[in-house]
Amino acid sequence: MKSITIPVQLDSLLLPFVEATDEAAARECLEELLALVTPSIKKIVSASDSPEDDYQESSQQIIKALWQCRADPQQRAIGDFQRYVTVVAAHVTKRRWRVERPAYRALKESLRHTLRNDARFALWEEPSREWLCGLAAQRNQPVSSSERLARLSQHPLAYDEAILPGCDAQSIPQADLLDAIFTWLGGLVGFDQLVKIVFALRRIEDQTLIVEDHDEDSRSWSDLLVDTQPPPDVEARWRQFLEKLWSEIEQLPPLQRIAYLLNFTAGDGALESFWLYGVVSVRRIGAILGLSDEQFARVWADPVMDEKARRQAARLTGYDEKFALLWHYLPLSDQTIARLIGTERQKVINLRKSAGDRVARRLVAFKCVL
Repeated sequence: MKSITIPVQLDSLLLPFVEATDEAAARECLEELLALVTPSIKKIVSASDSPEDDYQESSQQIIKALWQCRADPQQRAIGDFQRYVTVVAAHVTKRRWRVERPAYRALKESLRHTLRNDARFALWEEPSREWLCGLAAQRNQPVSSSERLARLSQHPLAYDEAILPGCDAQSIPQADLLDAIFTWLGGLVGFDQLVKIVFALRRIEDQTLIVEDHDEDSRSWSDLLVDTQPPPDVEARWRQFLEKLWSEIEQLPPLQRIAYLLNFTAGDGALESFWLYGVVSVRRIGAILGLSDEQFARVWADPVMDEKARRQAARLTGYDEKFALLWHYLPLSDQTIARLIGTERQKVINLRKSAGDRVARRLVAFKCVL
């Protein structure tokens, strides 16, 4: 064995890699570690406009940090490997968002907030994983006429007068603009399509930011987590909102909590936002779900798990380890959650809707600028 002193803060997942007696064994351990976290990386970067590029960049940073950790575990120890991987992937993806289309990202978050918090509107995810939106009264109607929607999507500025006669799309309140768009379309629209339409109607222009490249070879793994944050006041308000949201989630009945959290897709980053902003740890998220061994076993038997993942799951004994593996497959489908809690898919949908409605009611008076 290598003659090394293992620091207390080193994640136990990394022990076989750090203690490997030769490079060949270390590389084999490295491949296993990357296979473990690849689903998590791909899930995070999937929201990017360049998911493959972001996946490659994230993987390269993680590999570099792991070799640094093996070479000097005292100074380069990684205390929570799963969290480190997720933060690196989020950092890479968020940086590209800010650099390439900062104004577009800001508008998308603003529209999502309006659709969720104005009673006139509805925003939800279909079983196909497509996000739809429209007037609340239109929720059970079909998607808007493909012809009218196609014309608007291709040439938004040609229809601003038809949508807003006598009004200026650049100055009208956002909620009123959405109301006018949905009314003119006469049906539902995909959320991503809506963002593009509003972006054009508002005449918003994105400015590409210049980001300097720095030599990362001399930096420790923790330096890689440094990110360009939003203005402190905005970040503080967002963290305050997340803290309030989490406190309401903790008060949900157990089944509502499971249905709500295991398919939590409210915004880019989803559950990662809670710990990314220091609100709650992944371990705490797992603990509050309180899943049983039998429930974990039901997930492992689900088609979402491949054979390699099932073999890995069979070796896990501790609750935290099991939830860390489950974390990579979130959000779970309604069908998987139904199997987990032993009920029907529609029951899961009803549970999550009840949870969302309860949380929304309690957050109505809570003011937060996104």
